[in-house]
Formats: sequence, structure tokens, C-alpha cells
Amino acid sequence: MDVPTAALLVAGGAVAGFFAGAFAIGDGLVMVPVLLLALQGWHVSSLVATQVAMGTSLAATAAASVALAWRAKGRDQVLRRETAVLALAGAAAAVTGAAIAAALEGTALRRIFGFVLLVAAVRLMGGRRKSGKSTDEPAPVLKLIPVGFITGLVSSLTGSGAGVVSVPLLYSYLRIPLRKSTGTAHAVAVVCALAGAVAYIAWGWSSEFLPDGMHGFIDWPSAVALALGAVAGALAGERMGERADKPAVRYTYAVALLFVMIRMSFV
Repeated sequence: MDVPTAALLVAGGAVAGFFAGAFAIGDGLVMVPVLLLALQGWHVSSLVATQVAMGTSLAATAAASVALAWRAKGRDQVLRRETAVLALAGAAAAVTGAAIAAALEGTALRRIFGFVLLVAAVRLMGGRRKSGKSTDEPAPVLKLIPVGFITGLVSSLTGSGAGVVSVPLLYSYLRIPLRKSTGTAHAVAVVCALAGAVAYIAWGWSSEFLPDGMHGFIDWPSAVALALGAVAGALAGERMGERADKPAVRYTYAVALLFVMIRMSFV
């Protein structure tokens, strides 16, 4: 990897991490397009480039999610019982998602990714909505399991922490207070991202289309570069908190996501 590409990946990771920390949108939504650009420059086969981008993004996402979850835990914003149930269901779904991704063509996988980008953009434009009265009562296990499964599946199929779906579901569907929804979502993202990354390695291990030196659908030098930027960006975005949640910032990010969605889904 040359210096300009490494710098691009670190910068992309920092931007992705910042928005994950500030909005809990999912850092993979930025890292995957950046990785696809880099992989195209390295002439990685289009048959596996999307899978490599998503597997590599998941590895970096896990690092950023650890940092965010650790901060949330220190503020008592991670619900342990809920995290355990969500993580178990999410890990199983993430492995399933990696198997689906390995079987799909890159175009189909990018269109799934594009749909999640659209959801993220709509959520950003809508701002933070009221969910009605929240509660500190334990969430029912039978409601947590499907939320965890959806989170893990989206995480694995988009190479992200899937905060774009997990936070709204925890907040609006399960009525968990917003800060605890966000902190719990970060903790669940760690497990989903790790499970997904391991599955991407396993499913891609014997692929004949991968370049020499790459084992499975993860490029470790790229993952490290992204993670370095993502951890720093995530902590900066999390510290800014409400100050970053301004209409101008949200709309700018939303428009950028829509542009990437169009580029990835229809070009």
C-alpha cells in the first residue's frame, strides 16, 4: 500500500468514525465506498471487490465500536442484559449475512448497501424524532431477538455497525431511552462486526479471485489504516455530541450518502 492510499483510508476512517460517534449512523456506510475506490485502483476482481470492502470495513468497524461502547459503558449507558440477547442473535445473523454476501454478485450486494444508505439519509434529514414515553423496564426477550437478528444481518450485508437500524428500533420500538439505546447499539455492533468479519474470512478463504497475500475477504493493512482513523474520529464525534447534530451538518451528510447511493446502485 502506498502512502497516498494509506492516507486516504485513514482519512476515510476518521470521517466514518466521526459520523458514527455523532449520529450512530454506521461507519461502514463511508468506509465501504472508500475501500471500493482503493480496491479498484489495485485492480482487485469485481467478483470479490465488494465482499472484500465489506469484510475489511467490518474489521475496522469493530475497533471503532469498541471505543464507543467503552465510553458509553463508563457513563452507564450500556444495558447488559439487552446487549447479551441482542449480540447473540446479531452474531448468528451476521454469519448468515456473510454467507449471503459471499453468494451474491457485487452488483446485487451494492444495491442492498445503497438501500441502507437511503434509509440513513432519510433518518438524517428527519432528525431525532420523539418515540413517545421511554421506559427503564427490561425489554422482552421475544422482542430483542428479532431486533438483534435484523441488526446483525444489516451489519454483515453493509459492512457497518448497523446503528442506522438498531438505534431507531431500540428507541422507538422497545422504548429504551435514547442514550442507552445508542450505547447499547455500540456494544452490540462490536459483536456483530467481529462475527461478520470472521465469517467473511471463512467464506472467502478459498476464493480463487483474491490477490496473493489476502486470506479471506479482508485486507488487513487496509483494515488497520481505517481503524486508526475510525477510532479517533468516533471519539471526536461522540465528544461533540449535540453540537454536531445541526440541520446543516445532517443535511450535508445525507446528500453525500444519497450521491454515494446513486453511484453504487446504478452505475
